[in-house]
Amino acid sequence: MRKTLLQTALAASLLAASLASPAATLSLTNWKFGAGNTVHASAPVYNGQAGGFVGTLGGADAGLFSGAVDTYCVELSQNFGWNVAYDNYSVVSALSHFGEAKSQSLGRLMSYVVGTAGAVDTAAESTSLQLAIWNIVYENDLSLAAGGSFADTSAYGAYATTLLASSATQALTQNVFVLKSATSQDQLVWRTRLPGEPDGSTTGQVPEPAGLALVALALAGLAATRRRRAR
Repeated sequence: MRKTLLQTALAASLLAASLASPAATLSLTNWKFGAGNTVHASAPVYNGQAGGFVGTLGGADAGLFSGAVDTYCVELSQNFGWNVAYDNYSVVSALSHFGEAKSQSLGRLMSYVVGTAGAVDTAAESTSLQLAIWNIVYENDLSLAAGGSFADTSAYGAYATTLLASSATQALTQNVFVLKSATSQDQLVWRTRLPGEPDGSTTGQVPEPAGLALVALALAGLAATRRRRAR
């Protein structure tokens, strides 16, 4: 009886470990283009620098993003420090984090930026792209003009509006994901859709082979325990 209980507990722990989302470690090292620029946003209110970042992502949950990454902030409620290794991130699909409408808008925006030469290749344009991302996250319309629930009065709001309008009918070539943390600032990442892969509004990351192997092992252990108990 004691042996059976131990076997059941082992199988259950293997299953739990295989289904858990192991942490990824993110370290942001610098601005993507030179430096950030000061914006004046509202709802939520933010007066500070904005722009894209470069850094590294590693760990068991980094998946296809392991290594050097470009990111943009998702939220305005958290902060981060340069060259600090934050080890509590997980990678989730834009669909699961934002829902269908916003994940589609973010996917079109990043598809336009990646596919249009010169769309974002300066510090000023990177600041505008960050504003456009925040506009989708907090409002999801096509303008940063005053009067909306998210607006900006800096010099970078006009081009952010241009990016949103230009990407409104863009074909989806990029899948968008969120580096998510309960205590650190969430970050947006993206990658080119793999051959035959649906767009990011209908799919998340495919489980790693090691994770699938653990699931199979755990299920086999549970099945063996049931057979022994049935004898």
